[in-house]
Amino acid sequence: MGRDESPNVLLVVLDSARAKNCSLYGAARTTTPFLESLSEEAVTYAQARAPSNWSLPSHVSIFTGLEAHEHRLTVHDRLRPGNTVFESLAENGYETGLFTENGFLNGHDSGIEECFDAVVGVPDDYDDAYDTASLNPGPDGFYYADELLDWTAEREEQWAACLNVMDGHRPFEPRAEYDRWGDERARRLQADLDVRWEWEFYGKTHPYWRLAGLESLYDGGIRQADAVTERVIETLRRRGELDDTLVVICGDHGDGFGEPGHLPDEPHAVSHIIPMHEELLHVPLLVRPPGGTEGEVCHEPAALTRFPSVVEAHVGGEQSGTGFAAERVLSLKQPVTADLRDRFEDACEDVTPFTAESHALYTNEDGRGVRKRYHWGDEGLEASVSGPGDFRPLRAVDPATVTDAFDGPEAGVREPMGGRQATEEAKEQLAALGYY
Repeated sequence: MGRDESPNVLLVVLDSARAKNCSLYGAARTTTPFLESLSEEAVTYAQARAPSNWSLPSHVSIFTGLEAHEHRLTVHDRLRPGNTVFESLAENGYETGLFTENGFLNGHDSGIEECFDAVVGVPDDYDDAYDTASLNPGPDGFYYADELLDWTAEREEQWAACLNVMDGHRPFEPRAEYDRWGDERARRLQADLDVRWEWEFYGKTHPYWRLAGLESLYDGGIRQADAVTERVIETLRRRGELDDTLVVICGDHGDGFGEPGHLPDEPHAVSHIIPMHEELLHVPLLVRPPGGTEGEVCHEPAALTRFPSVVEAHVGGEQSGTGFAAERVLSLKQPVTADLRDRFEDACEDVTPFTAESHALYTNEDGRGVRKRYHWGDEGLEASVSGPGDFRPLRAVDPATVTDAFDGPEAGVREPMGGRQATEEAKEQLAALGYY
């Protein structure tokens, strides 16, 4: 990578944000007004898909450019050093930073935090103005945005940073000014549920329709994540730094609120990690190149794994704004690990529907949307997806027509942790977000 007049790089990951609930993509609730305005000077990808259905494998894919079936990194593995775009940038003189409360990225011993020069996670002390939640103690996304902005203000060389915004991740506790669609019944429901509420729905303690109340709170969380993003982008603009920065804003996966499956034994979508519904895989993706561009919309399938090549192109002086487009996009459900399987066995009579393998393959559909072929266990389906929520089943397919696209050797970038998964501090941090 060259260094002369190379841009800064800012990756904003809206954790758990699904395209279906973003007004940028037509959602009825105005959840992303800032992204809508920013789209006038950026490229909006209408058909972006996440490489996996939860944070850890998706982030590894985004950072390395490897598909989830190539890196195969799970909670039991550690990413070997030297495989991310941020490390490549650091070798070429960039200063790098990671800003997030997501424990899978900054405290899980996954090796990700070691890919950055500076890492800001959950602090011991912080201004009370950021402490706006009760179910998830700690500062909200504005804290990490401000830490990022302070860090960039002190940089004398080009910088590259990832801001992972968790305001749209459960538990959903947006500030009052963004909590526009929730009500007291929804808040009481969330407070009465376990933070990891899949078991109470999959175990039939609660009906799936009650998740609509939680979705109203989720929309407020997306609205707050949009405002956090606005603070960062508009501050960089006021400083005169925005036009010297490549900005990529995306979701790493979505969330489920009781949507039914389309295949036999495919469970309803409840939160993430298990489901492979469009609500989990269709995510927002918006790119503002240095200097901005006229608002464009790309309708081709887009792969988040293209992030390293997009960065390399801009650092190398190629001002391509449609570099995320791909002939095909792959999404993978990771195997259900032992701890997760135990939880399903405790809550559900039959764990088979939840442990089934699933892969999804997306291809272009002549400008009308994407063609999705996927399987759940031994049953496969081909469907046409024209936009968020517009899923039209077409025909049954042999799962092999999907899984054949996932053939190939392992990339050799992971190191098994020998049974270790997380420090006690990381487990406590992750438990507040619905893990462990």
